[in-house]
Amino acid sequence: MEDLLKTIDPISPDLSSPDQSDQPAAIELPELGHDEIQAYYARTGYSLEHHAAHLLRRAHQRATACFQAVMPGDDLTPTQLAALATLLKHGALSQNHLGRMTQMDPSTISLVVKALMKRGLIARKRSDTDQRMTMITLTNAGVHYTLPLLDRSMQVARRLLSPLSPGEQATLLDLLNRVGEPEAD
Repeated sequence: MEDLLKTIDPISPDLSSPDQSDQPAAIELPELGHDEIQAYYARTGYSLEHHAAHLLRRAHQRATACFQAVMPGDDLTPTQLAALATLLKHGALSQNHLGRMTQMDPSTISLVVKALMKRGLIARKRSDTDQRMTMITLTNAGVHYTLPLLDRSMQVARRLLSPLSPGEQATLLDLLNRVGEPEAD
């Protein structure tokens, strides 16, 4: 059985025919019994309940639920709030710089900016120092809309982290920051 498990890659079996045509070859895969499947689980160490990606997804679901509970009816996403809060704190920024500061990819920050402009919360203006550059800035309505959201956002964080002691909260935030860092090449 161990030899069989070493030869089978259930994730990406080679199903292409030797002549590299577009038609997959009809490869007859062996039937695996419950014990063989469980042995594969044991060998790989896979456990959904302890898989980091699964646990982070569950935590993200809880964070989203907390956000929606504290900010119902605002039709605001966490990424939009991140952009608003960043603009409130730092003032006018280029869209590229705003995306980098909020750690959003270019397509995401573009959608966020478009949605917030549509709501009249932000506007584009020419840079005071470089007329070739367009800056994103909060409108007066955006400032007044965002200020009370800062406290509500902190309510979300407190609710999300409430099962943890203050020390555990600090440790979790540190670990999440480390996990969230881009991989070094």
